[in-house]
Amino acid sequence: MLLINNTLTKQTGTIFGTVRIRISQSISVLAASAFLAAACTPSVQRFPITDYGAENGTVCTEAIQQALDKASEAGGGQVVIPEGTFLSATLYLRDNVDLHLEEGAVLQGVQDPDAYQPYIPENDLTRYDSGNGTANSNCVNDRQWMKAFLIGAGVKNASITGSGTIDGVHVFDERGEENMRGPHTIIVAEAENFHMSGVHITRAANYAFLGYALVKPVFEDLLVTEGWDGIHIRGCEQGIIRRSTFQTGDDCIAGGYWNQMLIEDCDINSSCNGIRMIMPSDGLEVRNCVLHGPGVYPHRTSGEARRCNMLFGIELEPGAWGKAEGTARNIYLHDLQMYGLSSPVGCSVRKGSVAEDLTLENLLATGLTGAAIPIVSWNDEGFRKITLRGVKVSRD
Repeated sequence: MLLINNTLTKQTGTIFGTVRIRISQSISVLAASAFLAAACTPSVQRFPITDYGAENGTVCTEAIQQALDKASEAGGGQVVIPEGTFLSATLYLRDNVDLHLEEGAVLQGVQDPDAYQPYIPENDLTRYDSGNGTANSNCVNDRQWMKAFLIGAGVKNASITGSGTIDGVHVFDERGEENMRGPHTIIVAEAENFHMSGVHITRAANYAFLGYALVKPVFEDLLVTEGWDGIHIRGCEQGIIRRSTFQTGDDCIAGGYWNQMLIEDCDINSSCNGIRMIMPSDGLEVRNCVLHGPGVYPHRTSGEARRCNMLFGIELEPGAWGKAEGTARNIYLHDLQMYGLSSPVGCSVRKGSVAEDLTLENLLATGLTGAAIPIVSWNDEGFRKITLRGVKVSRD
């Protein structure tokens, strides 16, 4: 974009050919940029769910799935959920299709736990299992554990966007984990370039988002409230979580076997841990985040006690939920503010896992209720090298 003799000039190529535009100084640069962006962006075919029979206040599973399938058959597009409350059982995301919730739209799960289907892996994902033989068994071949409201099975370029709400309604299932948890709100697995932005996920019956073996996922500008874990990913290449707010009843962000994971500019509030790495990872960077307690919503498993105290800001414990072979390295935590929690960082490296290097830089942690030290570790294993720079912690 050039300013020549007080005239804004831009030449751009589009699918319609070359466009030359001369805009007088009286037109704002902002308006000019918006016009140019529209000229360069091909139109996206929209598939309103109401065109397929969805009605406000009713169960619309078939109508919504039909819209998703039609968009997929057309090579991609945007499935639009308008203002209103639309109930559904399990839905399947599709390649190149954006599920878009407009302002005031609520996609709400049904209360019947038997209405939900499990994700069935295409490949062997058992390396990500944890808690075998316990009340917190999380195994990919357990059909009960793998149930979800929205499922993205091996999808490419699928997305969920907008400003509406996805409501998991805290579905109770006595056959689920801890004899109470229902379906996850979203499972996306063995998928590439999944993108989620703008939406509010609330009242997850288990995890708000569970991912397996993801490549280049992006999560941004989200609000995640209540439920258990917020975003929980087991196996990820080049993931990004940014500009999102978490107020969860369990860990806000969790998982492991991450290769290059960036978490930035997030507001993290929990009644458990802020970020919890339970499997070795290579290249975890957490920056410019605020992690604080007590939790806005009580820890879901605490029942009548309604525990809200936040434990660790960041918990690094590869192997804590079961043997997880591999090496944790290149862990960089910096420019962080923490307050109202037990301790800033916890480390517990279990047998079978190895941890090489951890750098903690520019951390301010105040109002601590537990150990007023930067890092707490409680077993014989640990990181081989820990670097601290500019770290301040206190109980005040």
